[in-house]
Amino acid sequence: MRHTSRRPGFTIIELAITLAIAAIVAAMALPAVDFNRMRMDSNARLVQNWFLGAQSRAVQRNMQVLIEVYYEQNQVRIIDDSTADGAYTSGETQSAQTLSEGMTFVTPPSTIDGATAYYATGTGISLSGAQNHPLIKFYPNGSTSGDAVFYLGSPRGRLQDNRAIKVTGSTSKMYFYRMRPDGTWALSEM
Repeated sequence: MRHTSRRPGFTIIELAITLAIAAIVAAMALPAVDFNRMRMDSNARLVQNWFLGAQSRAVQRNMQVLIEVYYEQNQVRIIDDSTADGAYTSGETQSAQTLSEGMTFVTPPSTIDGATAYYATGTGISLSGAQNHPLIKFYPNGSTSGDAVFYLGSPRGRLQDNRAIKVTGSTSKMYFYRMRPDGTWALSEM
């Protein structure tokens, strides 16, 4: 009588079947994940954080801070407005933040506030320079020059890629919106 010892483990057939089942489940779940939506949300949150940083800077330094949108360069310029004249003056500190790849400032087909479509809308927006760059002011008390909405999207032009960041004037509270495929806006619960 021969005694064969069998070590605990899995056979190659058992491993192959397990991997096949895992691959089938992954293939069914993967189309449900919208990686582009996650990327667009992440990029819009990054811009929102730049605005929060500008507000914090205004309060901490007790000076007006400007955010100017250079939409043709996909940049936001943050200016310490030490002269409080509402524009960049030689000698004032300014920094530029560039949007992530796959994100751009857009003129949406419809706006949240019902204004004429532009890269930014609202009573808190003024236009500066020959290119009419949207500009918002953050004051030392944390408020802004008024309500404002900034619009972002992708170069692909899909409606569902559009995002909006709304800033309320008196409190500078910020809201995040996504555009639905039908062109309507929905407040995000993120």
